[in-house]
Amino acid sequence: MKIQDYLSPEELKRLLSALLVVICFIFIAAFFGFTVLPGLRYQAHTATTGTPVKAVQGETGWLDPTDYPAQASQTIPPIDPKTVMTPNPALMARGKAIYAQTCATCHGPDGKGDGPGGTGLTPKPRNFALNAGWKNGTRVEDIYKTLNEGIKGSSMVSYNDLSKKDRMALVHVVQSLGAFDHGTSDPKALAAMEQLFASAGEVIPNRIPVARAVDLLCREYAESHPHPQPQPRTEARP
Repeated sequence: MKIQDYLSPEELKRLLSALLVVICFIFIAAFFGFTVLPGLRYQAHTATTGTPVKAVQGETGWLDPTDYPAQASQTIPPIDPKTVMTPNPALMARGKAIYAQTCATCHGPDGKGDGPGGTGLTPKPRNFALNAGWKNGTRVEDIYKTLNEGIKGSSMVSYNDLSKKDRMALVHVVQSLGAFDHGTSDPKALAAMEQLFASAGEVIPNRIPVARAVDLLCREYAESHPHPQPQPRTEARP
């Protein structure tokens, strides 16, 4: 006996279509489970301690339970390296604002790795006040690399969705949180960074909330895979 003996062609198509929808939802859930949830582990900690964590609207949304707002794409022209390679009041003010929004939840307001969101993370968030255990190093180019690439095997994700200027602002803020000697930068590495800033602009793409992205994906799939209308079965008569 074959399945065709029990189901009409129309019912078989409906069954396959429903199966594809289920597979689509499983794929979307798995995708966001492996990309978003690692940055949101700290929510479990709030349930065990009873200490509420104030959700702050973040720049990236990946470490922020409130998600990020929709934002239109923008083109940023090349920047003068002199305005970002060394800290200045405007750059530090910008960096502190970004740090408070995107970093303090895990790293703590003073960068000691004691933020409420970092308690449930393994490994623990970096303590910027200590000169030990830094994966990429503590120099300007090292911290910039961490912000640009993230750190595999940890909850430190890449922040390359921030502009290069904003990443440099964070670099200076992170260094300011530790009173130790961060080391002498490699002149070649600094020259390469300066060349990158001065010669290449960047395009910040459109951004929408994750929930909105899931809704659009599901809607597009449903529109491209409409369910066929059930047809009445006709019984074969002897």
